[in-house]
Amino acid sequence: MSAKIKLKRIGTKNRPQYRVVVQDESSSPVSDVVDILGIYQPLKGSNVLDVKADKVAAWLKKGAKPTEKVRILFGKAGLMPPIDLAALPKRKAKGEAAAPAESAAAEAPAKEA
Repeated sequence: MSAKIKLKRIGTKNRPQYRVVVQDESSSPVSDVVDILGIYQPLKGSNVLDVKADKVAAWLKKGAKPTEKVRILFGKAGLMPPIDLAALPKRKAKGEAAAPAESAAAEAPAKEA
């Protein structure tokens, strides 16, 4: 079983809260969790991450891989070496990805004429 440490949303509308859970990587996202490690509350103060460090260390030794967001949170909490956020690739929004392709297509016929 390959395990993944990830966030599972438990908050209400406009009030997000997340559980930090261990889940089987090959199962569906709504399947049962293997273990609950803690809670992440992004709206409180400075992004409160409350996890049990001994459980996190045990799961990491077993080979569980954290998702990108969880890895960043663990780095900020001091559970793993911190990540240089400037080195991470930038993600574009869905609307931004389509806009350059449309503008390039519109400019191409104008250059031919």
